[in-house]
Amino acid sequence: MRIEQASSSTVSDVWGGIEDKVQGAGRLEEAAQELAAAIHNTFEESVTIARVFVTVPFGSLPEANQSFVRSLAESAGAAEDLKDTVPVLSLIGSHGEEDSWKDRRQSQGHVGIPLLSSAFVGAIPMISRLLKELGVPLEWVDKHDSEMIIRTMGHSAGLFFVDEAGDAEDNEGRKIIAAQDFVSQYGVRSVFGTGGAYPGGQIVVLVVFCRDAFARATAERFLSLTNLFVSQTSALADPEKVFS
Repeated sequence: MRIEQASSSTVSDVWGGIEDKVQGAGRLEEAAQELAAAIHNTFEESVTIARVFVTVPFGSLPEANQSFVRSLAESAGAAEDLKDTVPVLSLIGSHGEEDSWKDRRQSQGHVGIPLLSSAFVGAIPMISRLLKELGVPLEWVDKHDSEMIIRTMGHSAGLFFVDEAGDAEDNEGRKIIAAQDFVSQYGVRSVFGTGGAYPGGQIVVLVVFCRDAFARATAERFLSLTNLFVSQTSALADPEKVFS
């Protein structure tokens, strides 16, 4: 099925197909993998890859994730800002057309992005735009105040949308989707993300890369799916229950 054919009923059916597995998951990454796989498998004609991320404090990440994030911070000259409490937007679910995209452990460049500061995030066009459109206050990126996230994002999911991945630019003329080689190779056109917040202030995001173009209203139909996922997995949002 193509994404543009998605209706509210279709999205409800996607949730119905994974609800029991999500509710029975022992770790958040298990539930996230079910969500990513369901999106890709249901809309395989359109979706190149679907990914799920959640913020996890650096100190609570698995050792391999910490190593990746530390290297990223060092390469940006920001290693001194990487404290155990810094939230890291961490990949916890992945499913796509390449076999290596079906396991988050095989990710080469999207293991985790430390949200060190507004300046650090501002240097990454897609993440900066993603957080802004989801309603994450810029001040939060500097203060990491969970109460701020709960107040602004804790009631319903927000939407990130890029209608033409090959052309969309930010105010500084940078491509929103920086990986233009990936965009060209896989014919990616529209990208959308739906995100919400858990009661503890953790941010969770579903990001979907698609081969076709469609209206923003189509992407909005997936907001309910994120709301359902957040409500049914809140018990697994504790940092100690995210990874297997």
